[in-house]
Amino acid sequence: MYLSSIQIKNFRCFDDNEHVICFNPGLTILVGENDSGKSTIMDAIRIVLGTTDFNWLRIETDDFHNEDTSLEIKIICKFSALFEEEQAAFLECLTYEEGENEVYPCLYLHWTCNYLTSFKPARPISSISTGKDGNGAVPSAEARELLRVTYLRALRDAYSDMQSGRHSRLSQIIHNIPSLMDGEDKFVDGMDLHELSLVGITNLSNSLLESHNAIKIVNNSLTEILSNQMLLKQDVVKTRFEVAGVNSNDLQKVIALLEKLDLSVDKDESAMQGRVGLGTSNIMSMACELLLHREAETVKKSSFLLVEEPEAHVHAQRQLKLIQSLENEAESKNQQIIMTTHSPLLASVVQLKNIIMLKNGQVFPMAEGYTKLDRGDYKYLEKYLDATKANLFFARNVIIVEGPGEALLIPTISKLMNRNFIDFGTSLVDVRSTGLRRYAKIFQRNDDSKLDVKVACVTDRDVMPNCAPKICINENYTLDPATWPKKENRNWRAEADFTEEEATSHIDKIAQKANGQNVLTFIADHWTLEYDLAFTGLVYDEMKKALIKALVEVSYAAKNWENKIKTITENIDRLETIQEKASYFYSFFAKNTTSKADFAQQFSFELEESYSGHSSELEQALPPYLVNAIKYVTEE
Repeated sequence: MYLSSIQIKNFRCFDDNEHVICFNPGLTILVGENDSGKSTIMDAIRIVLGTTDFNWLRIETDDFHNEDTSLEIKIICKFSALFEEEQAAFLECLTYEEGENEVYPCLYLHWTCNYLTSFKPARPISSISTGKDGNGAVPSAEARELLRVTYLRALRDAYSDMQSGRHSRLSQIIHNIPSLMDGEDKFVDGMDLHELSLVGITNLSNSLLESHNAIKIVNNSLTEILSNQMLLKQDVVKTRFEVAGVNSNDLQKVIALLEKLDLSVDKDESAMQGRVGLGTSNIMSMACELLLHREAETVKKSSFLLVEEPEAHVHAQRQLKLIQSLENEAESKNQQIIMTTHSPLLASVVQLKNIIMLKNGQVFPMAEGYTKLDRGDYKYLEKYLDATKANLFFARNVIIVEGPGEALLIPTISKLMNRNFIDFGTSLVDVRSTGLRRYAKIFQRNDDSKLDVKVACVTDRDVMPNCAPKICINENYTLDPATWPKKENRNWRAEADFTEEEATSHIDKIAQKANGQNVLTFIADHWTLEYDLAFTGLVYDEMKKALIKALVEVSYAAKNWENKIKTITENIDRLETIQEKASYFYSFFAKNTTSKADFAQQFSFELEESYSGHSSELEQALPPYLVNAIKYVTEE
């Protein structure tokens, strides 16, 4: 069986609406910014099901939504795909629901909590029931043991978990290994010691300790001191040493023995020396928990693992190995793993269907059917959603661009506009010329819900002015479109190729590819980023200097900079229209004389030098579509 859904009301950030979170049978990843509700979901599961380490989570007044203790906290867990043995254990508690061609059993657990002020002191009182409507029988204590989850908290002391001691987590894990009790419980002369069970080892150890010659000598000395120095002649007192726990039952003996174990790195067989670090301890701890779950699989028992922020103290390559192993483990075996993370690296390698995004107490699954993405989009994104793009799952707002020029330049512009993306929690995602529509639709929902993340898609218009073919492509072209090659024989379009109506339709088609809900497309006002920068900026002296200086410094050797700046400036001034001036500027990129990425980086430096502290002047000299896109994703 697996936890197929949980419904939460009035618990912490979840209000009295019906917040339903659906989980996959295998792996589910909860992502989102801080205080979005990830840990609340994990704690809700722990409260209802209990944990294998038997830690108890006490309900406090601040667990009630808005600390309103007049509310009732309600958590409903639904389990599906129960084994026959599990159906038998919960027989009187099951609900039978109709599927497509069959009726199948499922288990509902209703947990409610009220804060009763009639008690002194006031305290929370909880209850549990079953059935779809919560009017079913309470499951037995034995049955509820089947539902306990293994919980690994964030930033836990994994090193201590693997050390010996009373109630150590390591001993709890090993104790659940089925073959642990195999072997003989009593030693017989001539027996191979390896044939003894853990109980037999304990019994033999106790016997050898009691009968050890040094212990006997100490006991005789104690008896002599008592008789000669402490007791009267008529008093008869003899002593003997007894090993503590010798009369305990077999289970207690095994537990006491296991609590003496530490898990450490074998330094003779490993490259490591000294005490292992936090990251390795974390990995070893999780390996033990997975061992416990693997043993559950051998006896056809469902198992549940909750992990908060597994990336803590773990470097990137181990993170990738860990998450891929957990995903494979969950898919191939009857294990359910629910995990929270703040790591874009982990989010980037998990299948998109396994991700649930949380935002302000709202839940947004990324699986098919919940988003506007189609099946082909999922295949594409799972291949190309790397760590630099996966940061969009944690952002308050997102700006999506199609090239390195925008990716390098826009953050600098936003900072100079006093709208630093870092301050506003805005992530920039560069999709490298393809896939803009696909990434945008991650944030568009199929239902009536709206993901509270503003997404700005920045893209080129890709229609050149009529003068550009001659300046940027071939000097033999004229302003007469009749002299150009036929449309079907060229990969570029100019303004003359469109009627006014067709031009409007062209822009609408670009926008509608991604637009929807909180996603808006910001299209270049004229042609491309570099052309539009020149079109708007060349009429302002300070911006003109910055544009030409950046262009020259990334296109020519330093010894030629002064002459080239002068020549290019004169050539631009000689042209009559702004379209011609901007087309001449863009010709350096069209003819591959200048790298767009290198220019954007150098132009960023020039802007910082020229416009720091002058945001209003900067905005005037920038293309409006860039300014509007930045303002959209940085609105307070």
